[in-house]
Amino acid sequence: MKKENIKILFERYLEGKTNQEEEKIVLDYLADQTNENSEFHQVMEKVWDKQAKKTDHSAEAEQGLVQIWAKVEEREPKSHPLYAIFKYAAAIVVIISAALAWYTYQKVQKPAQIAITYFTKTTLKGEKVKLILPDSSIVYLSAGSKLIWPSRFQKGNHRNIRLEGEAFFEVKRDTTSPFVVHSGQMQTQVLGTSFNIYAYPQDHTFSVAVRTGKVSVSANSQGKMKQLSLLTPGMKLFYYLNKHNYSVGTERITDINSWIKNSFVFKDASLPNILKSLERYYNVNIELQSNQLSKCRFNATFSNKSINDVMEEIHIMSGKHIKYKIDTNTKTITVWGKGCQ
Repeated sequence: MKKENIKILFERYLEGKTNQEEEKIVLDYLADQTNENSEFHQVMEKVWDKQAKKTDHSAEAEQGLVQIWAKVEEREPKSHPLYAIFKYAAAIVVIISAALAWYTYQKVQKPAQIAITYFTKTTLKGEKVKLILPDSSIVYLSAGSKLIWPSRFQKGNHRNIRLEGEAFFEVKRDTTSPFVVHSGQMQTQVLGTSFNIYAYPQDHTFSVAVRTGKVSVSANSQGKMKQLSLLTPGMKLFYYLNKHNYSVGTERITDINSWIKNSFVFKDASLPNILKSLERYYNVNIELQSNQLSKCRFNATFSNKSINDVMEEIHIMSGKHIKYKIDTNTKTITVWGKGCQ
């Protein structure tokens, strides 16, 4: 039989597709070809010389070897007399060697994919944490927020993470792997910069403020992401989720991440929104008992103050029209009044 036909038959043997007569042809041929000067022996030596010197004891390798032995045992001739055992032993060794060489080659050509797992960090009211991502980017996660990120980022692909709540990012620059923050229907993309995202779903307002670099902000429009604006340092974008529109303004660079150092800045903010933020920052429950106070708006900065001091400042800023009561046992603050000054 021609060598080409033997090769085809050998491949069929390893796949378990040969019949008893074809098996005998393969084994007889290989048994005759296993001396040191044979063409087949020389080919096998070259194959093994290319393999790693260190034995692979991984679980994957062990499983591969088990499968190879099972295949050989399954295809091994059962009816040969004792005198033929030694003849066919060499052929069986060749089959094992060829199969192992093929397995190792496949492993080199198609390296095993490292599984990607995802981590989630959720902060409680009154809690903030600093996180370091796999690419060495830094995230400061604010109170009542959740961040989801992968165990590793793939070079050349987007570095995708998800955020609910507020966080300040210091992103390591990588022009080949854009850093993308997904927040509901909003998407913020950068290459390397620092910026703050405010994205609490229940507040219905999304904002991005840039401290350094450039930031692209997009929104989902009829199933497609549409870029809203390209922000530079000192710029801040507000997106109103219910109205599906946005505005762009400015903010002092030093105020953008001031909350990290317990300094809370509010610009033309409504009283209900201020109270929501204070609930998260100070881990308290605030009950607003007057609809008239919803129209009150303030510009205020509270730096390293207790919640008692903050409530007293709001009381004074309103011309003492806003009243409050703090229950320290239940950590509840009741707010009422007839309006603002």
